Amino acid sequence: MAPEVLHADIAAYAGHRILEAMRYAPRYTEAIYSQARAACPTAMGPILDFGAGDGALAERFRRDGFELECVEPDAANQAALHGMGLPVFADIESRDSNRYQFAYSINVLEHLCDIDHYLDELHRVLRPGGRLFVFVPAFDILWTSLDDEVGHVQRFRRGSLRAHLAHAGFEVRSTQYFDSAGFPAALAVRLLERMQLFQYSNRSVGFYDRFVLPLSLAGDRMLRRIAGKNVVGLAVKP
Repeated sequence: MAPEVLHADIAAYAGHRILEAMRYAPRYTEAIYSQARAACPTAMGPILDFGAGDGALAERFRRDGFELECVEPDAANQAALHGMGLPVFADIESRDSNRYQFAYSINVLEHLCDIDHYLDELHRVLRPGGRLFVFVPAFDILWTSLDDEVGHVQRFRRGSLRAHLAHAGFEVRSTQYFDSAGFPAALAVRLLERMQLFQYSNRSVGFYDRFVLPLSLAGDRMLRRIAGKNVVGLAVKP
């Protein structure tokens, strides 16, 4: 896959409406951040946000004193990240090998037709012993209009994510599911969409974040190896 394909896939990113809606889900974003932050070592030098979007995670890492560099091909998102004072690069191929001790990618790999190429690149830019934190949507059965709207090409299971990471040369430390209540919720959304009774909106996202997510995170303690709306992976470059 040529390096410019990520730019072609996401430069005209169709998910800006959903990015805006996710601003109504601060608990959800903070829950993802807490897991990514726990995986991040005390880093020397910058860490990498691969597919930084509008900077929701980057601003939290910077709040906690980390130096960041962002890879983000979408022009509007680049402008937002520049406005936050963050260094932004359109492609990962321009980053030096063995540069980062930690990289994270939140809801990005599911957009990529050649995931192995980009995992190879993430492996290249990490230092030996460097860690990669990945967060992606889970289970094809949970595919809804949201996946179509934002341009997803795949969903994952723990096993498939582990296989992709291992293929790129990573040692996989853990894979687990996240947002256990999101599994039945997404199934319900599929049914309601067929009856034209549901559309993702700021209001629906905010409702889930406030009332359902706390119960879901509690359920994750028991169900994280069984089911959830997303998969979280942690891997290390040997």
